[in-house]
Amino acid sequence: MKRSLLFNKRLWRNSKGVSGVIAAIFLVLIVILLYSNVFVFMLDQDASFQDVVSEVNQMDVDRSTEQITVTDVNHTVVGDQVHIEAQVTNDGAVSVQINTLWIVDRFTKKYGNNNTLTISLKPGDTLSFAGSNALKVTLEGSNSLSGFTSWFVTDRGNLIPLEEQETIIVAQVALGIGAMAMDLGNFRYFTYESATKLIDYPTGTISFDIQRNIYTVLGCYLTNFDTDKRTITIDSHSLFWQPGAAGVGETNWFIVNVDADGTINGTYTSISIAYGETIMLVFASGKDIGTDSFLRVRTPNSQGAVATFLLLHGTIGSSAFGQNIPFVTLYYS
Repeated sequence: MKRSLLFNKRLWRNSKGVSGVIAAIFLVLIVILLYSNVFVFMLDQDASFQDVVSEVNQMDVDRSTEQITVTDVNHTVVGDQVHIEAQVTNDGAVSVQINTLWIVDRFTKKYGNNNTLTISLKPGDTLSFAGSNALKVTLEGSNSLSGFTSWFVTDRGNLIPLEEQETIIVAQVALGIGAMAMDLGNFRYFTYESATKLIDYPTGTISFDIQRNIYTVLGCYLTNFDTDKRTITIDSHSLFWQPGAAGVGETNWFIVNVDADGTINGTYTSISIAYGETIMLVFASGKDIGTDSFLRVRTPNSQGAVATFLLLHGTIGSSAFGQNIPFVTLYYS
């Protein structure tokens, strides 16, 4: 009996030690399990981060690899839409998806876009958008005299400018007759609605034939082709001068400022034309309103043709500027 009790006491004492060992083992296992889970989680997060970094790096590489060439660009206004003709070539090593076309009218400063494009170009592909296949953007207020800037936006976020090829004739630049060139095909005249307001401004009548003995205003589009790319500023001394011939008397039209609604200002603020910029200038006063008051100009009462000279005066950059463009002939009927 005493031996049995002694054995039980020893077993009880040993069981306490075993329980402590088992508890320690469980504790170590729990710590290892928790650490393993944290370690696996950290590895998974690091792998995800590396995947995102690799994806972003690849996107940057693909974006920089996109190389789109756009040629034969032409903008045409049809109603309230601008039709853009262009030939688009993928010269890069990756496929390109074009999803948006933006356009801005440089004269009215209005923007428009077509964000429904699905233009897909594999490397080496060329697509032509011309005629009935031209791209279209709604842009109210524009007309055939407007100048446009447009660009594509690719799916990767690159901007692809659509630039009309600039053709400069030697005689148009400063090495020829001067830095300013006049668009003869868009020469126009306006008539009055009231003493200081024009009819149908800025459209007017594109013609070199004008009725005799009426109050009239002349308008022309000029482009700055200065070889040094300087800004040209036109002052109030600039005018259309008609020296008179074949019974048609001398007449002067000095430059004026005109509001968007066709109202002629009684004072003049100099007009600046940046390199490459095209702008319409309006000539309406019989006197230089920089030094005198505005005076409407009446066309001669005699029938016949007469040369009319555009005399420009102002500054080019920081230097004085003066140019004569002697290429307009008017006929009074």
